[in-house]
Amino acid sequence: KNSGNNRATNKRINLPTADYPPNIINLLMNKMKKDKHIKVLFHLEQDEDGYPPFSIEGLWCKKASNDTYIVDNVPFYTYGISLGDEICVTEEDGEYHFQSIVNPSGNSTLRVHFNDKRMQMVRDKLLDMGCKVEISNLSSFVSINVPQEVSLKVVEDVLTNMQKECDSLAYEHGVVRQNIS
Repeated sequence: KNSGNNRATNKRINLPTADYPPNIINLLMNKMKKDKHIKVLFHLEQDEDGYPPFSIEGLWCKKASNDTYIVDNVPFYTYGISLGDEICVTEEDGEYHFQSIVNPSGNSTLRVHFNDKRMQMVRDKLLDMGCKVEISNLSSFVSINVPQEVSLKVVEDVLTNMQKECDSLAYEHGVVRQNIS
């Protein structure tokens, strides 16, 4: 059981990488531009094994005020950030880079890797509990937003029970903002 550190198990989520098809990327980019979203770059620190597999993660954010933005998707690799956080960014050469959190949302972020046919059941259960679940380009890897009004302990209990049934499930914390008691 995790007491607040980032990794909930000794299993490291180790994923192959793949790309979305260009037509899907263009469709998403056009929708986000219409909604006045910007892509904010978060610089990632890789561990000795090269995890995460990227040095930068881009998250969609929408304008909140003159100089702040609201994170509008659940991070897959960035630690310390959650859906709904209000952040400051800097612009450099037409790119937006994360600078600081202005107002944390109170939400927590979990990431789950589960290479099993029951992954849809896990997703459905989390959605029913009020979580937002984003699927990566790999169907076995999801990021989960646990809103502040949803019990993080109950969500973790569900994942821990699934772990007992299937040792191919691993999860970690991206950020914890709720009590786990």
